[in-house]
Amino acid sequence: MVLVDGVAGGRVSPFDRGLNYGDGLFETIRLHEGRLPLLERHLARLQAGCARLGIPWPGDDALADDLRQVTGEGEGVVRIVVTRGNGGRGYAPPERVQATRIVSRHPLPHATPGGLSVGVCNVRLGRNRHLAGLKHVSRLEQVIAAAEAQEHGWQEGLMLDDRDCVVEGTRHNLFYVRDGRLLTPPVDECGVAGVMRAQILELFATGDGCEEPLGYDALHALDEVLLCNAVVGVRVVNRLEGRKLAGGHTGAEVAHRLREAGVAWAVV
Repeated sequence: MVLVDGVAGGRVSPFDRGLNYGDGLFETIRLHEGRLPLLERHLARLQAGCARLGIPWPGDDALADDLRQVTGEGEGVVRIVVTRGNGGRGYAPPERVQATRIVSRHPLPHATPGGLSVGVCNVRLGRNRHLAGLKHVSRLEQVIAAAEAQEHGWQEGLMLDDRDCVVEGTRHNLFYVRDGRLLTPPVDECGVAGVMRAQILELFATGDGCEEPLGYDALHALDEVLLCNAVVGVRVVNRLEGRKLAGGHTGAEVAHRLREAGVAWAVV
């Protein structure tokens, strides 16, 4: 089911700035047993992103009504896209802006049981503090990297910045264990400030969870790497560029804390 500005089967204009310039934001939300448990976090991030980019907020009531129409029962994925709306040629936004909102429901993707086999992609993430952390619709870097991962037979591809620092996966945030501490790369210059990432950091705030850069060389000295996003929860990496990781108990502990926090679909 797809709603465009609240209309089932509505059309997106060929002049929409999200289509033409990647001028918009999106959220991918897990639907579990007919509920959207992380919805508040998603909407808060979306609203903060709109404020940063100067995109008009579609309105709490309009989004709530759209979500009621598409959620229903069972399992799935709900996607919200908000663009700056229609505009003529040229990058400069029009003086008067009417945001476009697209809300849709999709089947839950199949999750391969067990640990993941991942590699490091050649395509790099560009550093830009103006866009860092945002889940904007301009995903061409991830598209190219995902194609590379698919070509190599990896289940996910990790992405570096231009300083050879690991930032994230093409569709996951990354956590790692070093010296007994649960760490994640910062996303203040590139990457997405993921909703599940924020949830895990909050759960470990009184412990050892924190942000710390991870260089490419240091990556290959690790024995425990986790990937997470709002759809699958947390997954353990068991093979990194052909090297089998020794693993540990941190992934199970993260999943346990997520389940206690109401993220019942968390898997390892």
